[in-house]
Amino acid sequence: MDPHEAPAERLRVSVLVVDDHPDNRAALKSILSSDEYRLEEAGSGPEALRRLLEETFAVLLVDVVMPGMSGLELADAIRARERTSTVPILFLTAHDAEAELIERAYRTGAVDFLVKPLVPEIVRAKVAVFAELYRQRRRIEQQAALLLERREKEGELRLLELRLASERRYRALAEAVPHIVWTADARGAIDYFNQRWFEYTGLSRSEAAGTWLGAVHPAELEGCRREWEGALASGRGLQIEARLRRGKGEEYRWHLCRALPELGVEGQPISWLGTFTDIEDQKRAELEREVLYREAVDAVRARDEFLSIASHELRTPLQTLKLQLELLLRAPKKDPLAVLTPEQLKTRLETASRQIDRLSRLISELMDISRIAEGRLKLEFEEVEFAALVRDIGERLAEDAARARAPLRVNAGTPVVGRWDRSRLEQIVTNLITNAIKFGAGKPIELKVEESPQGARLIISDQGIGISAEDIERIFSRYEQAISPRAYGGMGLGLYIVRQIVQAHGGTIHVESQPGAGSTFIVELPREPPSALTGEDLESERGGEAPRSH
Repeated sequence: MDPHEAPAERLRVSVLVVDDHPDNRAALKSILSSDEYRLEEAGSGPEALRRLLEETFAVLLVDVVMPGMSGLELADAIRARERTSTVPILFLTAHDAEAELIERAYRTGAVDFLVKPLVPEIVRAKVAVFAELYRQRRRIEQQAALLLERREKEGELRLLELRLASERRYRALAEAVPHIVWTADARGAIDYFNQRWFEYTGLSRSEAAGTWLGAVHPAELEGCRREWEGALASGRGLQIEARLRRGKGEEYRWHLCRALPELGVEGQPISWLGTFTDIEDQKRAELEREVLYREAVDAVRARDEFLSIASHELRTPLQTLKLQLELLLRAPKKDPLAVLTPEQLKTRLETASRQIDRLSRLISELMDISRIAEGRLKLEFEEVEFAALVRDIGERLAEDAARARAPLRVNAGTPVVGRWDRSRLEQIVTNLITNAIKFGAGKPIELKVEESPQGARLIISDQGIGISAEDIERIFSRYEQAISPRAYGGMGLGLYIVRQIVQAHGGTIHVESQPGAGSTFIVELPREPPSALTGEDLESERGGEAPRSH
């Protein structure tokens, strides 16, 4: 047969589909149904090995996960046999396959992956490349056998023409795939880039300078160089992840670089086939998963710490209350006729009452957190004289402030009237005064109520330990405190709840503070409630967003 003559018909190549699910095999056979292929199937790894002993296949499509012998184990067995060691293997895998599984698959000699659910065009395109390479190899073998019978010179010329035609066909196929494709000689000098390389990098053919390293991010450049030189020296395949510059700017995208050697008759590399596959989206997804994992771990840690603090905070008033009750009962138990003096009885009952109030506040805070999280925090608006409300609360808490040597000075003489939720305003003022007493370092606390253009303004100033600038950004968050709760107690809920209530009224709260110079909390409330929030729950109106510091 003359090598210039076209073959009578296009060579049908054999393709082996290996999958333990008949439906999957049927789907692949349907996708690849064509006169160009003879499709065979195997339902297991051992069956596939038997078929490989009986027949030569252009490409294998192998499911990674199979019972008994997995796809990876099958690939190892295929590579271990000299007869089948060069058969291309396309692995079938799920979209969320782990990176470790993919890396191991390439180590076994896989040429690429087909990701389920399968896209017919991609399947056909990838199989077509290897089928055509197989045809070319067979044609070359056939032509070589014929050329051996001809004169040496004529045979060399004809073989050269055939190789050039094969190269043109291969490069035409390479231009059709969406990946970057390149080839190199045995020493690693690039002799071909497909058009996708030039479109992506913006480099000219002269600028490419026979290497793909010129487009690699500086951070990965030396690592890529070492890996590539090691692959050339050992004759083993290359697989490495690196960022490639896009265009002439500073945009880089992650790519998976793979290169496989074409071996000569003595097993030595005579050329290299390489590809770059864009994995930027996969990398971003991995990063997002890592961020979500860290956030989940932090949330669990915060929850555990909060539960520990909450149990301590709830236990403290209960123990004090129990102690006072035991003191009240101790004397009658020892002597039925013993009677406590009115002053003794008053002191112990007042102490017990304070602990009950403290316990009640803690439970209320926990209930409010639950209501906020579930979108059930309701407001009932009525006409309230804010200055009088602040004076009343100041009188109720004056004794607590005195015990802490932090006397309250209330400047709320001018009436300020508006429509607010009375009980929630009491909660705001009580929490802020309690906070000032706790961190006020035993110095006077100033309370001031004044009328503002919008409605009412509450200013609470202490001369205590103060707050650093970085802590101001987080003290209004749930479970957060500026200093360790072990030193001052509390569950880190008071200021969070205060801000929720203030925002529910359409108002604002912010703090001015410096370490060691005290803190001033300023609450601004509009005179009338926002119509959109009247009778509505807080979380649904704000879309469940976390509070933001001012």
